[in-house]
Amino acid sequence: MEDKWQISQDEIGEMEKDLHNMERELYEQYCEIGKGILEKAERENKKVNALVDQIIETRLRLAAAKEERCCPKCAEHNDRSSIYCKRCGKKLPKVNEEDKFETKK
Repeated sequence: MEDKWQISQDEIGEMEKDLHNMERELYEQYCEIGKGILEKAERENKKVNALVDQIIETRLRLAAAKEERCCPKCAEHNDRSSIYCKRCGKKLPKVNEEDKFETKK
């Protein structure tokens, strides 16, 4: 009696070929998905960067309007007389006397 699971060498070769084709198709689909995700991430990153730039610019303008100093490390607003940042502790750059007069105009 012949085993019902017995497969000829031709059938094995055909199955291996089909398996290879399916795996190649899966790989190509993964590549397409990856490309799509990367392109979306790049587009979104541009939007995020533009928004971050706007936030930084607004914080700087607000700090100037309130006669505050902006920490170069964390962008926290600090009193004009502060020596260290109240958020991160970084030593703030010295304020020029000319800047003090110009800001108060």
